[in-house]
Amino acid sequence: MDRLGNMEEKVGCLRIGLGCWVMLWLFIGTISVSLCYFMARSSGFTSPIVPALSASTSKNPEGAIFAELFNIIAILTLVIIVIRYFHVKMINRQVDGGETSHLSQINSLGIVFGLGSAVGVTLVANFRSIEDDNAIQIVHLIGAIIILIGGAAYCWTQTVATYLLTKFGSGVRPVFITRLAITSLLTLNSLLVFTCGGLSYGDAVSHSSLQIVGIISQWIAVWCFGLFALSFFKEFQTLSLNIQCIPKCSGNSSDVLKYSTLPASGNGENATDSD
Repeated sequence: MDRLGNMEEKVGCLRIGLGCWVMLWLFIGTISVSLCYFMARSSGFTSPIVPALSASTSKNPEGAIFAELFNIIAILTLVIIVIRYFHVKMINRQVDGGETSHLSQINSLGIVFGLGSAVGVTLVANFRSIEDDNAIQIVHLIGAIIILIGGAAYCWTQTVATYLLTKFGSGVRPVFITRLAITSLLTLNSLLVFTCGGLSYGDAVSHSSLQIVGIISQWIAVWCFGLFALSFFKEFQTLSLNIQCIPKCSGNSSDVLKYSTLPASGNGENATDSD
């Protein structure tokens, strides 16, 4: 019986869970930044080490491809943020039979920062860096700032939430340490991007040391976002998200229609079909 139970558990882990959203985000994100690199190189944007992420956005079709991919990333970012919000909310309700105020506040704050960073992605995608239009360049720059600040703030809220869950016995300490390390590295590189970008603004020297450090920090920050998202995969695999369609002004629970958006990775008890 124990052997059969272990086999069922292994099979359950292989089933599609909400972790597929994380993997899809990583897949599209990897393709996006890789294309940014190769398109920038092919367009003649040279740099001693790596080109700026948005170096290829001023020309078409490269800029259009950049915009399309980053808009998809923004949507997937929203999905992951919402799943994580409800995940923490679900665990929070199970702590001592109620919700703790600190974890609830951190969770609510996290979704605000997360949504802000997703908006920043759309600004970077749709207001591309065009050398002849300063107004569009400014909006593009604002979007990049929102991504770094909002994204780093979101990672900090989730790191703190993970720490609180560890205290309640609902979290894993190695996961907290991993997220703390990634978030610290992300914050450091975000500060370097702002510092080097500000000091080298208007610099007549192309590819100065400050510009190179800023660009490298930009790339490291992007991969930090990817690693942080990857840390959600195992947790998301154990989840199933149900959407409830409730008749307006009706308090009768029997009228609720439930649709399971994705099956759970376990034995399937949490997945519900339409009534």
